[in-house]
Amino acid sequence: MATDIYHRAMAYDYGDDERAALMRKVWEPTPWIIEVYVGQHPYEDPRERQILEWCRDDFGDESSPIHGRAGRWHPGNATIYGWKWFGFATEADMQRFQATWPTPPGIAHPDAAVSG
Repeated sequence: MATDIYHRAMAYDYGDDERAALMRKVWEPTPWIIEVYVGQHPYEDPRERQILEWCRDDFGDESSPIHGRAGRWHPGNATIYGWKWFGFATEADMQRFQATWPTPPGIAHPDAAVSG
């Protein structure tokens, strides 16, 4: 089982087999991927740092299979308009995260914007 984001990431055309294999290796241990609001200004908003610290405290070390490290969670490397992927090893871990770190009131995902 996995989220739709994980399935889309695995199906994406990365341009060559080597990049596609790397993405599979990075995300396969944490297929419960969600988009998380981490804030747009990391030097002004401590939210991302607080999330990362909470994940380390509650889930242990970050998953980094390309560096030989197993773990129950993995943050993506890109932050776009304040949103970043976070992957979890289990659905229960993902749900626990979501219950602890809901999107702040008044923050809407950019995809939710209605075009005129």
